[in-house]
Amino acid sequence: MSAAHALYPTVQLAATEGASEHRPLIITLFAAFVVATLVITVWAGRQTRSASDFYAGGRQFTGFQNGLAVSGDYMSAASFLGIAGAIALFGYDGFLYSIGFLVAWLVALLLVAEPLRNSGRYTMGDV
Repeated sequence: MSAAHALYPTVQLAATEGASEHRPLIITLFAAFVVATLVITVWAGRQTRSASDFYAGGRQFTGFQNGLAVSGDYMSAASFLGIAGAIALFGYDGFLYSIGFLVAWLVALLLVAEPLRNSGRYTMGDV
C-alpha cells in the first residue's frame, strides 16, 4: 500500500470536517445568489416588450457593454479551463490551441456579429 493510499482517509476526513463547519454560510451565499438572479430575471422580464427588447436589449447597449456581453459569452470559464488543460497536457501545442481560439473569436466578431447586427435580424436563422 502506497503512502498516498494510507493518507486518503485522513485527507477525506479533514475536508469533510472543514466543510461542515462552513455549510450554513455556503448554503446562505448560494441561496442569496439564486434569489438575486431570480430578482434580476423578473425585473428584466417585465421590461421586455418586443422581440428587439428580448434579442438585442432594445438596441440600447453601448459598444463597451456589448463587448463585455460577447466576451463573457464566448470566453467562458469552461473555455479558459479547457485551454489551461490543453496547455497542461500538450505543452506548446496546447498553447497553439489558445491562439486558434482567439482567432476564431475575432472571426465570429468581424464576419458574423457585425453583419448580423447591420442586417437588423436577431439570429442566423433569420438571415
